[in-house]
Amino acid sequence: MAESSREIQKRLIKGVDIPDQILKIALLQDRPGSGIRRPYMDKLIAEPPDILALPEYYFVETGDNSVVASSFRKEEIIEELRRISSTLGCILVGGSVVEHVNGSLYNRSYLLDSGDIIGFYDKIHPYDNEGRGLIKEGMEYKVFEDRGIRIGILICADVLYRGSFENLRGLRPDLIFVPTTSPYKPIESRGAKFARDRRIFADGAGRAGSIIFKVCASGSIAGHRLQGRSLIASPGKILWRIEPEFEDRTALIIAGLSGDISQPRLDMVVYHA
Repeated sequence: MAESSREIQKRLIKGVDIPDQILKIALLQDRPGSGIRRPYMDKLIAEPPDILALPEYYFVETGDNSVVASSFRKEEIIEELRRISSTLGCILVGGSVVEHVNGSLYNRSYLLDSGDIIGFYDKIHPYDNEGRGLIKEGMEYKVFEDRGIRIGILICADVLYRGSFENLRGLRPDLIFVPTTSPYKPIESRGAKFARDRRIFADGAGRAGSIIFKVCASGSIAGHRLQGRSLIASPGKILWRIEPEFEDRTALIIAGLSGDISQPRLDMVVYHA
């Protein structure tokens, strides 16, 4: 009988070398409001991942003049997340959506499995002007256990604070997902981009004692151009990144993860629709 992803991950965490057994993780770098387009969904259905992660604000639509507009479609978005997760039978890190809670607005990322909501995380460090300054700070770092995998979530600017990684470390995550919208920086050099990746994500993975999967949106959001800089980091090292010449493109990234956290191995495939 084939091992389940839970059994595989238990062995991964213990550091057992299992080159023939992998955990399949998919990152969808795509334009907000596009939905999962047919070529990408067909590929995901043909090769279902164990975990699929979407970018921050993935459900903000082209005509929205602010990310807050997504809050009025919250129920519709939740149903779409259920549908995606159920169709693929996978764990889904559902990007993020603005949600009203007791008169306040939060940037919230849902975690689902096969159509069921496991939990959610509210962004703790929103930008000062995020959602026109209306987005409130979340209050709690969280790690969710599902299929034997301990999953942490940070959202975008959370990674700019070392304490985010240090707080998650105490919760013992195996994997950390970072849904992100990264603003376009027209004069930033390749070297500056790579140095920032190392400073934030390679260092952050070390502080958290985990593997980090950053999944970015491409295109634009509420009229602001984005750069799709999805990446994967382990303690002290960038394992893989979207190269700068592909930052404007959409991509479905599928990573086969094996080995332990200190010496992970990735079998990477990237599709561009």
